[in-house]
Amino acid sequence: MADKILRWYIDGSIARAKTWVGGSYKLDADYKPVRVNMSNREVGRLTLPTVIDINDDGVSIFADVGIRPALLPYQTEKTWTTMNPNVIRADSLITLDIDSVCDETPCRDLTVELELDLT
Repeated sequence: MADKILRWYIDGSIARAKTWVGGSYKLDADYKPVRVNMSNREVGRLTLPTVIDINDDGVSIFADVGIRPALLPYQTEKTWTTMNPNVIRADSLITLDIDSVCDETPCRDLTVELELDLT
C-alpha cells in the first residue's frame, strides 16, 4: 500500500485541455512516485484518448515526455506505472494538467490518483 495518495477530481465534462486543474499539493517529505490510477464515470468516445500529466514544480514526473497516462476512448479506468524514478522532494508543488481530450464525446467526472512511497 502507498504511503501517500494525492487525489484530483475534476467534475463534469472533460471537454478541453487545461493546466493546473483540480488543485495542487505541497509535499511534506521526500517521496518516490509508484503509480497513477485514472478513472471516470462516463467514457469518452471516438478515437483520441484523455491524456494527463502530473508535474513536480512544473516538470513532468513521467519518464518519457511523449508517453503519459491516458484513458482510451471507451475505457473507464487505467493504472500507469511508467514514471521517472527520481525522488520528489519535500516542499515540491505537485499539479495536474489535462493535455488532450477525446475528440467526439468527452469523458466525465475524472479522478486521478498518484500513489507515492516514502524514500
